[in-house]
Amino acid sequence: MIEITHYQIKRILRSLFPTLILFAFLTPLGVLNAFGDEPQHLRQSIRALGMGNAFVAVANDENALFYNPAGLHAIQQHIIEILTLNATVNQNLLDVGKEDSGDQGSAIGKLVGKKIYTEANLGLLSINGPGWGYSIFGNYVLDAKIRNPSVPYLQLKSYLQYGAIGGMAFAFFDETLVAGVNYKVVSRNGIGKDVHIVDFLDDNFSSDLEDEFSTKSGASPDIGVTYKLDEYYAWEPKAALVVRNIGGMDFGSSGEIPMTIDVGFATESELAGLDIILALDLIDLTHEATAYKSFKRNLKMGFEIGMLKRSNSHHTLSFRAGRNGSYSTWGFSFNIPYFPMKLDYANWSEEVGNVAGDVEDERQSLQISFNF
Repeated sequence: MIEITHYQIKRILRSLFPTLILFAFLTPLGVLNAFGDEPQHLRQSIRALGMGNAFVAVANDENALFYNPAGLHAIQQHIIEILTLNATVNQNLLDVGKEDSGDQGSAIGKLVGKKIYTEANLGLLSINGPGWGYSIFGNYVLDAKIRNPSVPYLQLKSYLQYGAIGGMAFAFFDETLVAGVNYKVVSRNGIGKDVHIVDFLDDNFSSDLEDEFSTKSGASPDIGVTYKLDEYYAWEPKAALVVRNIGGMDFGSSGEIPMTIDVGFATESELAGLDIILALDLIDLTHEATAYKSFKRNLKMGFEIGMLKRSNSHHTLSFRAGRNGSYSTWGFSFNIPYFPMKLDYANWSEEVGNVAGDVEDERQSLQISFNF
C-alpha cells in the first residue's frame, strides 16, 4: 500500500512539473515573493477569531490563559472542558477539494503561487475557576507555499506541538486592578525547509525528509494586567496590557514564538437581555513577530452579542464580527441545550503579506468542545 501511494504521488508531481515550469515564465516576478512571515502562536480562540481576534481586554473564559492571564479573574464560575477538537483550513485548500478527483494534476497545479494552510488542535483537559486555570493542549500545523517563479520551490513548514499551561490572577484596589501570570511548557517536533521541485522525484525523498524533523522544547511566562475604568452609563470599560512569551521560544527550523507586548480596550453592557462586548486591540507594539512594521496589520477590533447565559458563563447562542487588520471576520457559538457540547465557528483572514492589505489568506475554523 505504501509503495502504491508513493508512485501515485510521483506521477502527480511529474504531471505538475511542466505546469510549474510554464508558470515560472508566465508569472510576474513580484507575485510569489509577496508572501511575508506569518506570526506563530500556541493556540488561538475560535471565539476570538470571529471577533477580529481582539481579545486582550475581553479574555473572560478558558482562553484567557493564552491571551491575558489577568482575564482569569473575570471567570465567575468553573469552566471544565474535557475534550476540545478544532480545525482550520484556508480557502485555497478548500477550493482544490472542490475539483474533480479525476484531475488531480490540474487541481494541484492551481495551488502554484498560493499558500496552503491547515491546522488541527486538540485540548485534552482544561479546568478554569475564578482567578486560576490550567490546560493541556496540542496541535498540528502545515504551512506551505510555492516561491520563486524563475526556479520554483516549495517553502515548507510543518510541526506537531504539545504542552501544558497554568496561571493565576490577583485583584487589587477593590478589584479595580487585576494582575495575572501564567507559565507554559511546549515541545515541538517539526521541520522548516525549502524543497525544490526536482527533490520530489527522488526515490529517497520521503525518508530524507523524515530525517530532518527535529524536536525542541521551550518554556516561557506571560504577565498581564487589566484596569477597570469608571462605568459610563450602562457600559463597563476596561483597559489591558499583556507581555506574552517573555524571553521567546525558539524551535529551530520549524519557527519561533517571540515575545510581544499587546494592549487592548473593551467594554461590556447588557441590553434587553443581551450581553454586548466591544473590543479594540493593538498587538505586538515593538514589531517582534513580523519583519515589517505595520500599524494597521496589528490593529484588531470586534464585537459580540450573547444571549441566554449558562451556569459556566458561556452563552447558549452568540454572534460576533470584527476586523483583523484589513480583513473582515465573523463567527458564532452554539451551546446545545441540556447537553455539554458547544460548537464554535469563525470565518476570518490572516495577513500573509508584509503589510496590511498586501496578501489575504481566507480561512475557516470549526470547533467542537465538551464542557461543563
